[in-house]
Amino acid sequence: MFGIVLVHTYRKYRSARLLQASGIETTGVCTFLSWHDGEASVSFSYTLPDGTEHSADSVHVHSVSVSPGDTVRVFYDAASPERAELASLLDTALRIYRKTLIGLVPATLLFLGMFLTLAVAVVITM
Repeated sequence: MFGIVLVHTYRKYRSARLLQASGIETTGVCTFLSWHDGEASVSFSYTLPDGTEHSADSVHVHSVSVSPGDTVRVFYDAASPERAELASLLDTALRIYRKTLIGLVPATLLFLGMFLTLAVAVVITM
């Protein structure tokens, strides 16, 4: 379980780093705000130069300063245009994913160590 969450979070972190390093900036539109457990996520759409429209959701944050219909700055990945983040939340996304990874790595290693210890104990008693 911890391993799955660790891999998923690492992929999101790596994606955000890629967007920060080489993402293409464009403008988009905030289409919807969703709130869950006191955190907001911004749904937004953006159009590529070839006219293809994409939509994405931002990282979950405690507060946002946009409303549906507002123009937003977006960074997207040219190789995978569905991968995008709001420019204003890109640094926040990196911080959130980094903190999550820092917390998950020890938990995953602890779980793996306990599992291996149990497996060795079972093999020894057979």
